[in-house]
Amino acid sequence: MPIDWPLLRFLSKKKVILASASPRRREILTDMGLVFEVVTTLKPDENNPLAYESPAEYVKDTARMKAKEVLERCQADRSLPDADIVIGADTVVVIDGHVLEKPRDDNHAEAMLQKLSGRTHEVLTGVCVLGPCERTFVETTRVTFSEIDADTIKAYVASREPFDKAGAYGIQGEASLFVQSIEGDYWNVVN
Repeated sequence: MPIDWPLLRFLSKKKVILASASPRRREILTDMGLVFEVVTTLKPDENNPLAYESPAEYVKDTARMKAKEVLERCQADRSLPDADIVIGADTVVVIDGHVLEKPRDDNHAEAMLQKLSGRTHEVLTGVCVLGPCERTFVETTRVTFSEIDADTIKAYVASREPFDKAGAYGIQGEASLFVQSIEGDYWNVVN
């Protein structure tokens, strides 16, 4: 019998919108038992991570921008669902102070994976929950990769798995073979 979580009981009485196209985010919320609708953002990610004091501020602000854009559209457009609560999120990988987002092409994905090979990096997810009030937070997880040879990187990139994922990998897929250790929340790295 599933646990009767007070937060889920509260949210079950609300119209919840997920402001994300990520199938992994949908799956996580569904597995939690949350009932929600998806409305994706129309604006491309225009934020520049270099304009922020830290990667944490960048992901938090990007999540806020996504949630606000969807909330405003839901309020203005009657064809979209009503929203009591909108959840926005953004994930990046950070290594040597550099923010890695989704790869643009094969070469970009290979370069990202080469940079991560044999090293420790951080995965940051910014979350914004908009409703009667606003709550934003950032979750950070440290991931260490084993050394990955060039042929393995090329084969992984050829699988197409890296292309909708920050840092060019998904820990829940074939890239789990690259992971030597993880410190923090596994679900934060599922991207």
